[in-house]
Amino acid sequence: MAGVPVESFTRARPFPTAPGEDARAVALSRTVFWLATRVNPAVAEDRPDLVELDQCTLERALQVIEAGASPPRVVLLSSGGTVYDPAHPPPYAEASPVRATTAYGRSKLALERALSVSSLPPERRTIVRVSNAYGPGQQARRGQGVVAHWLQAAADGAPLVLIGDEQTVRDYVYIEDIVDALVAIHEADGELPPTLNVGSGQGTTLAELARMVVDVVGDRSLTIDVRPARRFDVPRTWLDTTLAAQALGWRPRTSLREGVAATWRAFGG
Repeated sequence: MAGVPVESFTRARPFPTAPGEDARAVALSRTVFWLATRVNPAVAEDRPDLVELDQCTLERALQVIEAGASPPRVVLLSSGGTVYDPAHPPPYAEASPVRATTAYGRSKLALERALSVSSLPPERRTIVRVSNAYGPGQQARRGQGVVAHWLQAAADGAPLVLIGDEQTVRDYVYIEDIVDALVAIHEADGELPPTLNVGSGQGTTLAELARMVVDVVGDRSLTIDVRPARRFDVPRTWLDTTLAAQALGWRPRTSLREGVAATWRAFGG
């Protein structure tokens, strides 16, 4: 992607969401990657107003995009870990039933619907369901990011807080692998499948992850503080990424151990 100009929109420089706002950068873009959100899994449970605001912001942004003479492809990053029906066993493919059991999952499905019913042609709409992202630069914030939380705890000499059952299974995908998938979508010509899973394709228990963190950090004295599960936690989820391999030629390249080690180095380890 070297040499490709990029326009970034943030809370300090909001994306245009109303007629009359300067949308020249959008009109000149080939791809819009929509990652904007005010919630994470914990916040979504407590702040339905922010969930609604996220949806309204996307809907208004889509109206601006649709008004362009040659609209860009809109790539919406959704949640592969919370939108699939837990009554069905993983791994989850794009055609697996969806039934969000959490406020965060429901918010992601609402955003997916907003894009799907927009007037953009099919070749201009792509939903990317990302599993549990991690990697250097991720902050240990409330409600998400167990790898960042545990490595921050290890750096501070604090216990690793394990929430819920140690046999809870997640699919952890390294940030550079996610970026590779998004680059492949940007460079793709023509229509892509409407939805693509981006994950490692493997399930890892919290117990396995904890052992890996201890091993990477090299501190056998680290202790684990087990706490009750949260009402919004899904017990077992990982993704089938076959379709992304077929459509994009993309596969995750970073093993979980390699990714945890790279993230630990970013913490100064």
